[in-house]
Amino acid sequence: MEFWNRLLKAEQNIRRRVESAFGHGAAQTPLEVRREILEQVESRVVVDASGNAFPFGRIIVKLQPPTQALRDVFETAFMHEGSLKADIIEKLKDSQAHYPNEIEVAIESQQVPDVAPAEALPLYALEFIKLDPTRKPEIPETRLVVLKGSAEKSEYGMKKERILVGRLSEVMDREGRMVRRNDVVFLDDGSDVNSTVGRAHARIWFDYERREFWIMDEASRYGTRIIRDGRSIEIPGGNTRGIRLRSGDEVYFGQACLRFELIK
Repeated sequence: MEFWNRLLKAEQNIRRRVESAFGHGAAQTPLEVRREILEQVESRVVVDASGNAFPFGRIIVKLQPPTQALRDVFETAFMHEGSLKADIIEKLKDSQAHYPNEIEVAIESQQVPDVAPAEALPLYALEFIKLDPTRKPEIPETRLVVLKGSAEKSEYGMKKERILVGRLSEVMDREGRMVRRNDVVFLDDGSDVNSTVGRAHARIWFDYERREFWIMDEASRYGTRIIRDGRSIEIPGGNTRGIRLRSGDEVYFGQACLRFELIK
């Protein structure tokens, strides 16, 4: 009963927060999506010799609203103070399931490009990733060298699983809440080149299974492309599959450009 009271209170908070920002009735869709996500998480609990168990070390929730307006609603409902992440952890606790201490819940929001109704993507997608006991925690070191445009640094060296690229170091929503912190930061200086870089333009991530880095464009206005061996490779906007990166690739974010390098 206590758990359901917490869930009800959380729903009331979401409804208040969303409807105060977007009007009466705006919270209905995100609340329905929230319930479905929690049900799907609970459905992944299995029974083993130790009792209930949740065998996944990482959950990725990909919010895929078809419009900017609905994206704003989803971010207010699900990303405010880590609300959806906290709900998922509470759901696992209530199921009395054992789950990895280092479990990670990642909430990603992206606007899906306009498509025909028959091809429309669902409002969200869930990805459950099991911990690989043989996985090496070591992530290859990368170097990103600014070739065109002005950034906070002329060169970025890092060892990170996920690298966010955009204009501004911190991206805020309309109410002044931070929704994203970029790792590679192009300056918001009004220049023609930097103005083509979106606030949340692209992300680079390391695929542990393939031991490769990949990149996706987050439905940016001016797009992302790779120059490799003299060829231009367009990265489809909003496509979560992304494109594999190779050391030496020149990556254009609008008109700004970085060279991606792997440090041996």
